[in-house]
Amino acid sequence: LLQRRGLVLFEPGTVTAENFTTFAGFLGTFFHYAGPHTPRAPENPDATMIDSSRDNRLRNHIWHADGGFREDAPAFTALFGKVIPQGGGDTMFASAAHVYDMLDPLFAQYLESLTVVQSPDATGHITERYLDPEEAAQARLKMPPFEMPLVRVHPASGRKWVAVNESYACYIKGVSRVHSQNILGILFDMIKSPEATCRIEWREGALAVWDNRVVQHRAVKDYAPGTARILYRCTMTA
Repeated sequence: LLQRRGLVLFEPGTVTAENFTTFAGFLGTFFHYAGPHTPRAPENPDATMIDSSRDNRLRNHIWHADGGFREDAPAFTALFGKVIPQGGGDTMFASAAHVYDMLDPLFAQYLESLTVVQSPDATGHITERYLDPEEAAQARLKMPPFEMPLVRVHPASGRKWVAVNESYACYIKGVSRVHSQNILGILFDMIKSPEATCRIEWREGALAVWDNRVVQHRAVKDYAPGTARILYRCTMTA
């Protein structure tokens, strides 16, 4: 189902904050990465916390794939609704495989010849998270920019997807800055189009599981300042 649809939702009561990682962990090996503003969940060491109280340092409101600043980004993500605002705080998802399917065949063929450079600091991911200059420098050494094909092929389903996102795509190699920006702008607009997206209204205890390779997501910051919004996350390799 994940290979066909990309995203699967489970109703509240299916899992708990303590066991949702065990439930989702059948997809692969846990891929642990936690920054200074995404600490481990207190009752679940395999989960990290996405907490609105740290929202001024989070980058989750920009379209992204989890760990997309790494060559070995996780294949799957699970997100559990721990504390949900009374209003707002939804998450939007987009299928980059559906975006590829919407492309004109000639344009798709051209995109398949391109290489994109990805970086964790393309939109300030490191700069805003690591306030200590030495910690920021060490993070940049651990997570340097890397190159990848702009269009990739899913290893299980064989579907192609557009492998760029607003958070981490820097530029397309071998073309001018204007050319690169215009192509990326077209693709970013397609990724956030109504045809490629859905919007999930969270309920406490609900669980979302998705293929992090082909599905991007972003939080919707429409809840009142000071409102508690806490989601628990775990990621898995294939």
